[in-house]
Amino acid sequence: MRAILRKVDVGKDYSFSVREDILPFLYNHWHFHPELELTLIRKGKGIRLVGDSLEEFDDGDIILLGSNLPHMWRNDHVYFEKDSNLHIEAIAIHFKECFWGSAFNDLPEMKNIRELFERARQGIKVKGKTRELVQKKMEAILQVNGIKRIEYLLNLLELIASSTTCSLLSSNGFTKTYNLTNTDKINDIYSYTFTNFKQRITINEIAGVVNLSPHSFCRYFKTRTLKTYWQFL
Repeated sequence: MRAILRKVDVGKDYSFSVREDILPFLYNHWHFHPELELTLIRKGKGIRLVGDSLEEFDDGDIILLGSNLPHMWRNDHVYFEKDSNLHIEAIAIHFKECFWGSAFNDLPEMKNIRELFERARQGIKVKGKTRELVQKKMEAILQVNGIKRIEYLLNLLELIASSTTCSLLSSNGFTKTYNLTNTDKINDIYSYTFTNFKQRITINEIAGVVNLSPHSFCRYFKTRTLKTYWQFL
């Protein structure tokens, strides 16, 4: 029921992961990982949850997620129908903040990138002309090897760091209170809601999932997400 720690395999010949996915649907579990994630949805529609942000996504979406930020991409229900001929296409880049070494990360020239990583803890949506440039670069990084991969990734991050058309996703209140060692309640609430949202859910029912009284549940949820449960639902 809690957020899943997903392992990212970079491969023995690489320091970070670049992956192209062409699948019936996206990985649809509430999860996190220590790696930052830059994802391009080349083709696909559904709901994207990042922290306490809940939005629709569509073809062309580009999102940068910070380290250990819980998230999920859930395609529309038609993708899961038995006779569906739909599929998704995505490019995902996973990398740790200091995969190129702490000395390199601490260079003065990396200041913008370090600040970008801090903002990414809330999740960043890339928009406007920056999105078009980043999409082209993400398509291109699939075709390069060796040091070119690091060069392209640095260029991608610099494009996003210097952009004025990006927006934050999750609230600052969520990221400040979210603690990976003490997240059972919020994870259980999210997981139960994702599983049962098509049915009627009462406050008594959802409060019982995390062993709280209805009053305590409402106060807890509002404190953690800055919205009421009904707003979230």
